[in-house]
Amino acid sequence: MNIAPLDLRRARFGSAVRGFNRPEVVSFLNEAADGYEQALRDTDRLRQELVLVQQQLEVHRKREATLRDTLLTAQRVSTEVRESATREAELIVREARGRADELTRKAGDRCQDVEREITELRRKRIDAEASIEGSITALRHALEFARQQDLERQDDTIRQHHPRPSEGRAVMVLPIPRAVAALESVPAE
Repeated sequence: MNIAPLDLRRARFGSAVRGFNRPEVVSFLNEAADGYEQALRDTDRLRQELVLVQQQLEVHRKREATLRDTLLTAQRVSTEVRESATREAELIVREARGRADELTRKAGDRCQDVEREITELRRKRIDAEASIEGSITALRHALEFARQQDLERQDDTIRQHHPRPSEGRAVMVLPIPRAVAALESVPAE
């Protein structure tokens, strides 16, 4: 399920007896939406940086091709000084390849860094989604528990108001504060 930050901001829940603190739920959803929105912005920024790095790599490749063409043209034109032009051309080619290799290596390193950052952001997004899902599940369990406690409390209240006589003696049934003990025993997720 894809949940957009706006979906988190617009989420509304019904109210229940002894339900959750509505401002806290809204605050939590807003914070989650802000974090998710920031992660999306960071992902977009990193994608744009990747495009720029790839464009720079293409420019450098075109420059390398231009240098090779220039070298071939220089060799054809300079027949009189072929030996010296050949040595110079080889030097230029080595330098150009060295620079091109260095630029290619740097661009490749930067590309790998960007890909690692994208992977890390994806992992963080997955972690955030799992955390949000866990929180939602915990809240759902807590809500179900609270509803169950309300039903048990209603049953206890009914028994308290309508005691059944036992062998001619009146028996008074008191509600047990199970809700407090049960809430303390619910594990946090």
